[in-house]
Amino acid sequence: MNDFKFAFRGLLKSPGFAVIAVVTLALGIGLNTSMFSLMNLILLRPLPYPDRDHLVRIYRTTPQSQIAGHTAPDFVDLVRESRDFADLAGYRLWGYTLKQADRPAVNLNAVRVSANFFPVLGMQPELGRFFTADEDRPGNHVIIISHKTWQTQFGGDPTAVGRTVRVDGEPTVVVGVMPAAFDSVFLWGPGDAFRPLALTDTERTNRDDAALQIVGRLRAELPLAQINARLATLAQRLAPNRPKANSEDGLRAIWLQSSVSNATTTQILVLLLGLAGFVLLIACANLANLQLSRAAARTQEFAIRAALGASRRRLLRPLLAESLLLALAGGAAGILVAEWSNAWISSRLSANGFVAFTLELDWRVLAFALVISLLTGLVFGIVPAWLMSRVRVNDALKSGGRGSTGDRAQHRFRHGLIVAQFALALTLLAGASFFVRGINGMLARDIGWKSDHLLQCVLSPPQARYATPEQTYAFYSRLQERLAALPGAEHVAVAWTIPVFQFLATRSYVIEGREPPPAGHEPTAFLNGITPSYFDTLGAKLVSGRNFTEADGLKAPPVAIINESLARALFPHEDPLGRRIGGLDPANRGWMQIVGVVADQKFALGLTPPTTRFQVYCPLAQDTWNYVTVFVRSAAPETLAEPMRRIIGEMDTDLPVQQLGTVEQLVALGSSGLSMVTTVLIAFALLGLFLSALGIYGVIARLVLQRTPELGVRLALGAQPGDVVWLILRTGVLLTLFGTGVGLLGAFGLGGLLGAMLPEMPGGGILTVLLVTLLLVAVALLACWLPARRATRIDPVMALRAE
Repeated sequence: MNDFKFAFRGLLKSPGFAVIAVVTLALGIGLNTSMFSLMNLILLRPLPYPDRDHLVRIYRTTPQSQIAGHTAPDFVDLVRESRDFADLAGYRLWGYTLKQADRPAVNLNAVRVSANFFPVLGMQPELGRFFTADEDRPGNHVIIISHKTWQTQFGGDPTAVGRTVRVDGEPTVVVGVMPAAFDSVFLWGPGDAFRPLALTDTERTNRDDAALQIVGRLRAELPLAQINARLATLAQRLAPNRPKANSEDGLRAIWLQSSVSNATTTQILVLLLGLAGFVLLIACANLANLQLSRAAARTQEFAIRAALGASRRRLLRPLLAESLLLALAGGAAGILVAEWSNAWISSRLSANGFVAFTLELDWRVLAFALVISLLTGLVFGIVPAWLMSRVRVNDALKSGGRGSTGDRAQHRFRHGLIVAQFALALTLLAGASFFVRGINGMLARDIGWKSDHLLQCVLSPPQARYATPEQTYAFYSRLQERLAALPGAEHVAVAWTIPVFQFLATRSYVIEGREPPPAGHEPTAFLNGITPSYFDTLGAKLVSGRNFTEADGLKAPPVAIINESLARALFPHEDPLGRRIGGLDPANRGWMQIVGVVADQKFALGLTPPTTRFQVYCPLAQDTWNYVTVFVRSAAPETLAEPMRRIIGEMDTDLPVQQLGTVEQLVALGSSGLSMVTTVLIAFALLGLFLSALGIYGVIARLVLQRTPELGVRLALGAQPGDVVWLILRTGVLLTLFGTGVGLLGAFGLGGLLGAMLPEMPGGGILTVLLVTLLLVAVALLACWLPARRATRIDPVMALRAE
């Protein structure tokens, strides 16, 4: 305790050093704590479900994917045949329209769940009850709402339970409200509401629609490897129930906790935390240099104490106590920095327009901050303290405390710290530059269509009021005609979706007249239903053949347009026009004649490779969905937003307009997380650059101070100012070059890592590395030149008199 009191008094005598140290540590520790908060939110925070260690998610595995969904018949088979699970529940994402009296209709990002879904997860409703087994059948109109929906749409009114509302135009009873803790955006999205899965007869026999997800509760604690071995056996046993094309499909379980994030997100989070650690290491190196300089000024004191019998341990303790005090103070201030950073990150992540995120400082985050504070104190304090404890008593006493320069070990240590700082700073700069250039390149690359000047919205006409494909398509046609009549509207189209994030459906195909590939190895393509004006509105290029026409209706022969990648892969030496492709069911191939080839359309936002490069388009009239994107091309698309909303409202007052805005706005919302990562990396890089420059400035300034007598003699003997400047600069230049050489290895290594993580993102290349290297060297030379220039102004008489 006396050591800490002594260290505290010493810091009070050097307020400038203490403030610089605390601020530096606060930035380093605060940024690391904030990055850990983000990782804690997405990866580490335990799911709120009781007995979560027994909960797993079960995926279907195919030659194309290890995380495929299930068909309803597969789910039924698995429930019937599995013996290792206490219970299995199924769910799939769905959209509904909620309408209350005196309130406008709103869209619900909902989930259809089996009746045992909530009991499997072990959560109780906040109000009301769960679904019953009898309600898990078609025709039952009940709904459970989330806590957020209860607050925003029902004002938190407890009498909401039991109230009848209209869902997709049908009277539906609210039977329960889930607690806020149940929400898990990383598992099932916003989860505004839940309705019974209620599989229809068609769904129970449809082995093409693989959109169902399965969660299960184990009967006993079993290793994951053993669970998967049993699932593999079960998949083989169930193979005869599946179509031949899916006979090689398997089953794979992962813990539900680990399924909240995909591999790319996890890698980005680890990268952010690692680069934040680089910033903290640079800060530690700076403070270690400062501590060593302060300790060197106290050489005489340490020599006297050693001469009076103080042990090495006794000499170490005050310096370590001082480092720990600074680290704890920096950690406390770092919590404030983390609070500010978390608020900013939360606002940027929530800017996606779909889900709100809140980064909190829970006990795990605070424990992390405490641990890294203590480690930081040890890192920047222990080596300087150890070096000073090795002071040579006789030499120190003979010097009389004049201009102590430290021994060779101290010089090597200081120089090693500078090399490490510059290596880390160059890696940070290169990483930030790679990411910024990559994101900008991804957003600016040729994607095969024009994302500017497009207004879009999403509609989900309820099946209760649009029960047949003819009714639904007629509504789309009337809407398209009215929108096309708006002043300024150049083209209007309706499609299942547009290629911003991903297409909504994939199907496998065979080619008429050819031997089918081995089961499970059929080519898979994205499928998109479109109106004839789709390509003109999107700005995509038809390469050959013809476009769809209004004659390609529901009763006309099925037709398709394929993309160039599919044409090259399946028809490398022949014209695909006129050939037919079909599905995998031998009894119902659903042959579609290829009538056109279109240029590939890339996703506007896609950091990872798509599951397939192949694309097939069919007429919306021949495969009509009750979920579509309506989009308009105009020179001023923003001006058509309200007219579009008004027209849709006039045609159907109970149909909510979702995601209304320009495609550029949609891309900006979707890339808000990437923009946040980019800003964070730039901040890391600039802070690392500043701290590294500060570090080398301190070393060179210390060198000038130590060599003042020598420099005075040289000037007195006629040395030119340029010679003195080079004499000082030489040390800084050598350290910079060594640091840059090591940093280049880190920069290229990080570039390769980013390329592997995000293969769709354009790489930075040699030019990026060259530019950031030149920037780092320029800043380093400036930091060295400032104290070197001051050395030329030394008065030889004053320098010699001081000596």
